[in-house]
Amino acid sequence: MEAAHLVSREIKPFELTTRRLLLRPLGGDDAPGMFEIYSDPETMRYWSSSPVDNREQAAQMIAQDLQLQLGGTAAFWAIVLPRTGRVIGKFTLFHLNPDHGRAEIGYVLNRRFWRKGYGAEVLAAMLETCFDQFDLHRLEADIDPDNAASLALLAKFGFEREGLFRERWRQGGEWRDSVMVSLLATHWRLARAR
Repeated sequence: MEAAHLVSREIKPFELTTRRLLLRPLGGDDAPGMFEIYSDPETMRYWSSSPVDNREQAAQMIAQDLQLQLGGTAAFWAIVLPRTGRVIGKFTLFHLNPDHGRAEIGYVLNRRFWRKGYGAEVLAAMLETCFDQFDLHRLEADIDPDNAASLALLAKFGFEREGLFRERWRQGGEWRDSVMVSLLATHWRLARAR
């Protein structure tokens, strides 16, 4: 059965659940939860922008995300604890290119929820969505080489290192490198079949 997105060439976020989490379209009401994330220097250390100082800046970042989504170049999910409704993170598909079946992924979690397996839970659900429902062929991720936890998580799911981009981001007055990794749908399906 052909997925509807192939006809419209649009990839839009929709609600999905995992064992412990709800992933739903990111919205303007998510600013308080995202402010907690975006204002934390430790969390933002590996992000491509500096920590924010107030909720208005977090709301502006969400508004920019939603504008990109309207343009069809990105899709954003809030990562939510269903029992409380608390937003604890965000998953992103951006640089979407449906004609070539390619997108870049990004994710961020509130530091209070690190090392609890939530990242793996989100990634497993989103890889299935990207490859099976959106029928993407290739996913890419741009990771700070010092972000060992994220590199290990992506490697666990079969992402392979493709290269190093030197001094790609300026973060906190310092130039930061990027490790580029990718996962092909064919490799992901083979690994799942084992």
